[in-house]
Amino acid sequence: MKEQMESVEIAGALREFHEVVGGYIQKVYQLAEDEILFRLHVPKLGKKLLWFKLGKALFLTDRDIETPVVPSHYVMLLRKYLGNARITGVKQHEFDRVVVMELQGRQPLKLIFEVFGKGNLVLTGPHNIILPMRSETWRHRTLKEGETYLYPPSRRIPLELDENNIRDILEGSQVDLVRTLAVEFNLGGKYAEELCARMAVDKGLREFVHLADDIHRELQVLKDKLYTVPLEPGVVLVEGSVVDGTPFPLLIHGKNDFEASRTYNEALDTAFMEEPDDTRKKSPSKIERRLSSQKQSVEDMENKVRESMMIAELVYLNYSLCQQVLEAIMRAREEGTREEVFNELKEDEHVLEINDLEEYVCLRLDGLDDGHEVSAIARLDFRKDVNENAQKYYQTAKKSRKKKEGALEAIKRTEKEIEKGLKLEKKKEGRKPTRKFWFDRYKWFVSSEGNLVVAGKDTKTNEEVVKKYLEKHDRYAHADAGGAPSVVVKKGDGEIGEKTLEEACQFAVVHSKEWKRGIASGTAYWVLPEQVSKTAESGESLPTGAFVIRGKRNYIKDIPMKASLVEITYHEEKKVMCAPGSTSEAGEYVKSVTFVPGRKSTGDFARDMSDHFNVPVTEIQGILPPGGIKETGRSQGENRHK
Repeated sequence: MKEQMESVEIAGALREFHEVVGGYIQKVYQLAEDEILFRLHVPKLGKKLLWFKLGKALFLTDRDIETPVVPSHYVMLLRKYLGNARITGVKQHEFDRVVVMELQGRQPLKLIFEVFGKGNLVLTGPHNIILPMRSETWRHRTLKEGETYLYPPSRRIPLELDENNIRDILEGSQVDLVRTLAVEFNLGGKYAEELCARMAVDKGLREFVHLADDIHRELQVLKDKLYTVPLEPGVVLVEGSVVDGTPFPLLIHGKNDFEASRTYNEALDTAFMEEPDDTRKKSPSKIERRLSSQKQSVEDMENKVRESMMIAELVYLNYSLCQQVLEAIMRAREEGTREEVFNELKEDEHVLEINDLEEYVCLRLDGLDDGHEVSAIARLDFRKDVNENAQKYYQTAKKSRKKKEGALEAIKRTEKEIEKGLKLEKKKEGRKPTRKFWFDRYKWFVSSEGNLVVAGKDTKTNEEVVKKYLEKHDRYAHADAGGAPSVVVKKGDGEIGEKTLEEACQFAVVHSKEWKRGIASGTAYWVLPEQVSKTAESGESLPTGAFVIRGKRNYIKDIPMKASLVEITYHEEKKVMCAPGSTSEAGEYVKSVTFVPGRKSTGDFARDMSDHFNVPVTEIQGILPPGGIKETGRSQGENRHK
């Protein structure tokens, strides 16, 4: 899930805001303490939603968002001023994370979105602040009702720097290259790193004045990507989860999946609005997203057919007007009276634009469609007569209709692929789950010496395994790293041997956040139950799932980051456990698959293992470490646990 937009990304998003200019603000909602939603109405486009998270993000969304019935006090005040205010412009202030929406209500207004720090939303009139969401005072500015709105102190606009400016900044820098680009050039961390990657230089360089020309070239490329050439927006996925949305692919994202989006605002919507894991519905697969895109294309083509047909008919309904304008333009071009005639024509409310260079005129044409008044903008070619211009729109409609037929065939093929996949998925889901035991609520394995070992999956279950199951003759283990589970080694009928303690420590390391980092080894320790306490030092408190360890810790270092999926028989029932790698190496089992941190997603690995062990995918997914996987080997043998 994306955390925050940078200046480059705000520029990319605003490039698509032109569609709401001319629209109206209909409603304002406060979704949360730091989230505001604007419902807009745009002629010809209908409803649009603008989502603002203070200090984090601003983008247009088409999703259906549940809104509160009772407005907050701030929203009630906003509605008083903004009801049916027309949007006359949207722009980024300089190259900062500040967006200004210009409005025309009963008076000229501005909505200023501060997409940095804690963020703010400020409504101003022609002269002073009318309503800030949060009143604040700094040394250089004050955001309070009645005060003059002052922008944050100006920073450089990197895309307007020339080679000399760049060289001066580089010569005066006291930090490394990436921080110079991020702070002194006002690019932000992500795009500073991207610039370094595109120049193929070490971001930690301390001597970099010689790169002035290269930096200038890359800044111009960035400028073109943001303002000139079409955007190539999409979302970045890591192990199937959306982590970013960018206006074009970035080198720094490496081999992570990049899925194209129709618009950059759509990519931002996906990246920011993803729901938490415990409430999110199953994410659509790549083929489902393809089907959705194909259906959207068909809808777009249908709209194109309707629009082209309507304009063609309006051209004929307004035949005299179109003919007069075209003849006047051609006569003026022949007689050399362009300026005089063009100025006269532009006084007609129907003439919106005359482009002499590209040889077209835009006319607003009115008429009736099924008894309803309609209006559309027709772009007429100087070089063609009225009939030829009308036929051009009929031809466009015909081509769109043909494309639609092809798209409908593609939809049928995609739906067949999905149906085939669903049948396969249903077959896999039909696999019989193994019998559930009390320890299936947690992470668990049976050691090579026969001891049951359990560990928490989260803060709540970390608390549970210690409070409920850590007894006098058991042992407690924990990785010497953050984000690691509490591990309880049960004594059972036998003693707890050194081999079991080593395996428990490896289990703690494997299921810690260190796995995601892809490190080769880690450190863990084990202690006696009486050393584990929920009593904090005087004046302190412990969060859920945290414990104080008092006394000597028995450390085990250089523990390999290696795990195994192992099939065993437990109480005459088949079970598949995720054990530390040293467990499978110490004995023979029905089946085992060893693995280490890697790039394969847990979802893909779980599907493979579901086939291998003949158990449901969900059963495998629930026991894997938290990160990517690389399989290193498979073996089969005789089960030791009866």
